[in-house]
Amino acid sequence: MNMQQKIENTLRRLVAIPSTSSNIALCREVIDEVKGDLSKLGLFIKEGEVEDHPWILATTQKTMSTDILLVAHLDVVPALEGLFTVRRKGTSLHGRGVYDMKFAAACYLELLREHHSELATMNIGVLFTTDEEIGGLSVKEVLASGLRAKIALLPDGGDNWAIEKRAKGPYGIGLTAQGKAAHGSRPWEGINALHTIMDVAQILRSKYPSEKPSDSTVSINQLIAGEAPNQIPEYASVAVDFRSFDKAEMDAFKLLIGELARIHNLETHIYNEGDPLVFDDTDPRVQEFMEVFERVVGHKAEFCESYGASDARYFGQYDIPCIVVQPHGGGRHSASEWIEATDLEKYYRLIETWIFQSSATGVASSAKNRTARS
Repeated sequence: MNMQQKIENTLRRLVAIPSTSSNIALCREVIDEVKGDLSKLGLFIKEGEVEDHPWILATTQKTMSTDILLVAHLDVVPALEGLFTVRRKGTSLHGRGVYDMKFAAACYLELLREHHSELATMNIGVLFTTDEEIGGLSVKEVLASGLRAKIALLPDGGDNWAIEKRAKGPYGIGLTAQGKAAHGSRPWEGINALHTIMDVAQILRSKYPSEKPSDSTVSINQLIAGEAPNQIPEYASVAVDFRSFDKAEMDAFKLLIGELARIHNLETHIYNEGDPLVFDDTDPRVQEFMEVFERVVGHKAEFCESYGASDARYFGQYDIPCIVVQPHGGGRHSASEWIEATDLEKYYRLIETWIFQSSATGVASSAKNRTARS
């Protein structure tokens, strides 16, 4: 069986487990499936959970500080039952998670299986999580607990071989106002919590009116209020989604939210937060990847921007460059999700070549140097 077939078979196994983020049992099942592969390879395995969502870290050395860290999430968004079977259509593979992003997990597992003896002399880590689609707290918590890397690869964006040059940082916050209920015909007897929320929402929209992709944006989402159409609502809440490429702008927005919450006596709940991702292609730590990319993929790297966010946003605060790039594919979160079949092996060869070249030039430490550090 050639490498292309091996990767496809592993991808089929992973896709067949409908590990939607909300189904903890199936998230555990897909982690167990991966663990079954990893446990045969002489790796050092660490496991944990964040709000019941399991994660697993496998390293070639007994350390939380790796030279190269490969990251992938194994949770997916909901889909019809038939989408959890990989289907070939022409030159592409279709199914829930083939692109977002179980293809990466399949490549990682086959790399570890194919080269476990050689990788034992290097310092490589692989992290799998199951909560990216609902905020990605696992990566945040594992990094906070001490996981470090000289460089990370997370193929969860950068479509069609374009590397993410920058990605907007997200700040999602829920705002809740308390009022006093009264009959709708007697507003003077109540305090309308919805009016308070609407006033705050209008302030935010006036401050950030633009909906241009390059600008900082505010989206007012999930407005909830009251119990009956003829009753003054005693509570109202709204979800506010802010996105920006500019860290200073994000900090200013947080200050504004804090001031509005103080003035209007609002309760707040942060449900999504992360810094903007900035990829510095002049950083010496990424130069080797860029050179290998051109050689394996066949052209110089092109760059793109992302207006959403991935788990890559958590690496910046630890000064860990995070490379975000995917092969040809598309339709993420839709019934038409697909990936170009032959790009599976190409992506595998990209990772393989990069890791072994890095080892040869000293980016991935030898076992001897690693032992000295320990």
